[in-house]
Amino acid sequence: MVRICENCGKEHDGSYGTGRFCCKECARSFSTKNSKKELKEVKCIDCGKTILVGKRSNPNKCRCDECNKKLNKKTVNYLFCPICGRKHKKGIKCENEFCNKHHINQFNNLIKYFGFNKDKLGTAEVEYEFLRIREKIYNLYWNNHLNTSEIAKIYNYPGGSNLIKIFKYLNIPIKTYKESNIESYLLGKTKISNVKKYSFGWHTTWDNKEVFLRSSYENDYANELDENKIKYEVESLRIKYFNTKLNEYHCAIPDFYLLETNTIVEIKSNWTLDIQEMKDKVKAYKDLGYNFKLILEHKEIDIEKI
Repeated sequence: MVRICENCGKEHDGSYGTGRFCCKECARSFSTKNSKKELKEVKCIDCGKTILVGKRSNPNKCRCDECNKKLNKKTVNYLFCPICGRKHKKGIKCENEFCNKHHINQFNNLIKYFGFNKDKLGTAEVEYEFLRIREKIYNLYWNNHLNTSEIAKIYNYPGGSNLIKIFKYLNIPIKTYKESNIESYLLGKTKISNVKKYSFGWHTTWDNKEVFLRSSYENDYANELDENKIKYEVESLRIKYFNTKLNEYHCAIPDFYLLETNTIVEIKSNWTLDIQEMKDKVKAYKDLGYNFKLILEHKEIDIEKI
């Protein structure tokens, strides 16, 4: 027997359900259309006005058209930035460039270890507080010449190597390995090993100081100074100079320093002398006000005439 579907109007054989519809989709569609057409009376939850709503509408959430308009005007999807406190639309990032570079969780270590005032978070003063902490650590590292381990101890921060992450977050430039070594030598934090290839040995000066000499040339010159009772130090100075061949800064450690005449003495052989490097060192020595002597193969030489 041929039947007509009550939803779509197509002919069908009546095999589905009670035979009113050709398929499940039409049966469901017909039910949904009818439920929408069926209305019920409820009261607006804001003003109490009686309104007509769909049969399946929740009466605890129904509002009249006027109350819906008022609600839309009042409801603005704004949020406040947890970093700077500025108001911004929901779903859109804070327009402050500082906030886009930082995350709220990254302030935890600054608060816990480095004295960042947490009350400044969520206010316009957060950038000034951030710069205050940065300036403090920057000065310790670059101006006071403390290394990361020393700074970590000051703030009880777990591990000097971990401090590098804080430096990157604070945008503090990090010294290269070579720069760190040069600075360490200049400040006398690192001592040159007394055991080195071509080392000569320990020597007692005429005024009973123990010094370490690295060649027979140095030993001969030390004996000469001892005979004349001239006060001297061995490898006691650390002087930064610019190496023009490598186009970078190095640390010079002069062989001898004569205290009474403020003279630096370098002891070299023809094999160990690098003329350009020595000229670069001499420039740095003289810029700092030192006098200079070069003893080459046991003879005093004017480096400028080589």
